[in-house]
Parts: sequence; structure tokens; C-alpha cells
Amino acid sequence: MESDGAARANGLLVVKIGGGVRLEPVLDDVAAQVEAGVPVVLVHGGGPEADRLSAAVGLPVGTVRSPDGTRGRRTDAAAMDVVTMALLGRVKPALVGGLLARGVRAVGLSGADDGLVTAERKQAIRSVEDGRVRLIRDDLSGRITEVRPELLRTLLGIGLVPVVSPPAAGGEGRLLNVDSDQVAASLAVALGAAALVLLTDVPGVLADPEDPESVIRDLAQEPPGAGGRMRHKVRAALRARTRVPLVVVASGLVDRPVTAALTGGGTVVTGTLPGTAEPVGADGGRA
Repeated sequence: MESDGAARANGLLVVKIGGGVRLEPVLDDVAAQVEAGVPVVLVHGGGPEADRLSAAVGLPVGTVRSPDGTRGRRTDAAAMDVVTMALLGRVKPALVGGLLARGVRAVGLSGADDGLVTAERKQAIRSVEDGRVRLIRDDLSGRITEVRPELLRTLLGIGLVPVVSPPAAGGEGRLLNVDSDQVAASLAVALGAAALVLLTDVPGVLADPEDPESVIRDLAQEPPGAGGRMRHKVRAALRARTRVPLVVVASGLVDRPVTAALTGGGTVVTGTLPGTAEPVGADGGRA
């Protein structure tokens, strides 16, 4: 049976699973999309699992708070090891295994595989600590600079679902942590996706972060109240909208969450992020 959302997507679909999202309904819905003939790329992060693994090995979780209020993970060498183990050793196998159990052929990849996602290390990160700005110079996080989508096109062409996550390739054999929403947005643009769905643990982008009923149905620009992880997600969505016809930020806590997002649920992104460069694809196009 064709999924309602499959008709709306009408082409390649990139789905990002955010932290706190229930995996089983997402995997059920992805399987339904694939059965309906929609090619899907599944992207994931793994912040909560990385936190659990950090606690298990006794490594404190550090955060970076930029002057504009956004927060990110402090990724020194030890934290990078934990993030890599969490994403590639725990989250990804669970997703690939869940798809295989539903009869969907899937393969797990990181951004470093075949140079799928390349990033440039941030040489210095400004972090606000105790009211003062501190420069952090040993962080292993990066900005995406290039996407090589050929491998994904090959896998999609033989009916597989690529399951993709950070880390990215950083040059000289180094791995870099990159934002998983930006990975999803960059892949959607590079692949010419018909739709990008960013699933999260709230109903969409909220005008008031404390009020789950304040969903912004049509988002033309970054809202003043967006903070924390949602600000990263909104910026990725606005950047993707420069090339992707349908971009939605929606709840991953409902039944058939992908279909719900494609048929009017959550926040539909209508604007773009001005003044930002897109990563360059290996074929010379924009990624």
C-alpha cells in the first residue's frame, strides 16, 4: 500500500532522526516509504547515547556556549572517541538492524566513508564561561566544506537505504565531529532531494519553547525564541531550503512521523538562511 507521504515526497527523501525520538515508529514509516518506491537516506546523530557512554566510562560531558547563545558538545580527543563509538558502534547498528528486520536493505556509513562528508576543523571556538569569552583551540569539531554523493547514489540505485551519521573526514586521516542536522541538510542538497524531514522530540519549531502548542506552521526566518539544539536545526533547515523544495521540522514522537511531516504536520520551512555559503559538491555543483 502506498504511503500518503510517499505521494507528497514524489522523489528522494532524506530523514534525520533527532535525539529523544522513538525509533520504532520512524523505522516502520521509513520501511513504508521504501515499499512505496520512495528512495530514502536516513541520517542520525547520537547525543543521548554519547552522554550515556561518557557516563559509563567516567568522562564528563563538556559543552560549548557560543556568544550568540547556541550550545554544542565540547569535542576534545577523548570526547571524539566516545562520540565515534556511540554513533558507529551503538546507534547505527540498531538502525540498520531495525530496517533489516523490516525487510529493508540498509547499509551504515559515516561521513568519513569514501570522503562522503568533508569538514574543516574550527581552529578556535569562542565559548562563554562565567561571563567571559574563552578561546578553545583543541576542539575536534568542524564545518562541512564538501559532500561527495556518488556513493549514496550508487547505493540508492541498487535499492539500499544508506544510514549516515558523523564523523566527517577532516584531512590527514583525522575525524571531525560535525552537526548531524547540517549533515542531513548538506546531503539533501547534494542529492537533489525532493524533501528533507528533521524529526525531533517536540511538535515542530515553537514560538514559545515552553509551550508545545505554539508551533510555527510556516517558518520564513530564524525565530527569536529558538535556542539550543533547535537553533542548529532551524539553521540547517533554512540552509537546505535554498535547494530542497520541501523541508519540515516535525515530531518524531507520533505514529507514522515521516508521513505526518510530509502531509502537513510540524513546521514547514519556507524561507532560506541569507549570507551563508553552501558546501561544494565533488562534481562542482553546490552541496
